[in-house]
Amino acid sequence: MKQAVIMLALGLLAAPAVQAQSDTGTPSSSNYPASDGTESRNTGFGVKGGYNLASIKGTGTELFTNRDNLKDFHAGVYAQYGFNNFASLMVELLYSRKGYRTDYLGSTTRDTRLDYLELPILFVGNLTETISLHVGPQVSLLTNVQDGGNTVSIGSNGFNSLDYGAIAGAEARVGFAKVGARFDWSLGKVYQNGTVLHYSNQTGTALSDNNIRNQVFQLYVGLGFKH
Repeated sequence: MKQAVIMLALGLLAAPAVQAQSDTGTPSSSNYPASDGTESRNTGFGVKGGYNLASIKGTGTELFTNRDNLKDFHAGVYAQYGFNNFASLMVELLYSRKGYRTDYLGSTTRDTRLDYLELPILFVGNLTETISLHVGPQVSLLTNVQDGGNTVSIGSNGFNSLDYGAIAGAEARVGFAKVGARFDWSLGKVYQNGTVLHYSNQTGTALSDNNIRNQVFQLYVGLGFKH
């Protein structure tokens, strides 16, 4: 986590230099006119990808002893439309790996990896020419589950296939590239009530009223293109 914060800080510290470049005419990754000819530095599209530090939170997670973060990645594409030089709307389509690491039956460690196809819809507000804040909702579809390295059935193992939540983060643009960090808070449950889990004991424990949710910290790098 300390390394992640340092990387973000370096990206934000680089923003003043990029600001100077923008003032001399060097385009930034958002310095594009809108397709209808109006001026906006927030219109474009591109690709992005980065690092996930995933975990689970909420009522029911006490079942998972010695719970730890799962480190993985996310990648995808985005499109952004600028209403003016301050405000824009950004839509992303991402493949994102979430999940957790925990003890299994008190003797071994097991990774549970959840692969989602995600659609964030974000409001972007520019604080400066190169630094912006992002916030908005997200809906996710669970496409694959790996438990202990083995692919398992989503429905038969009590996973909810649909998830939803909120995104908040910050981004710095460096030329045609961007570097950013965000938090991904899930509001939907990972498991259905009544699901029997065998992590803590052989006979299994049924989740009666759980609120186990995904939580992810992300670092990413993107490359923007104009229309």
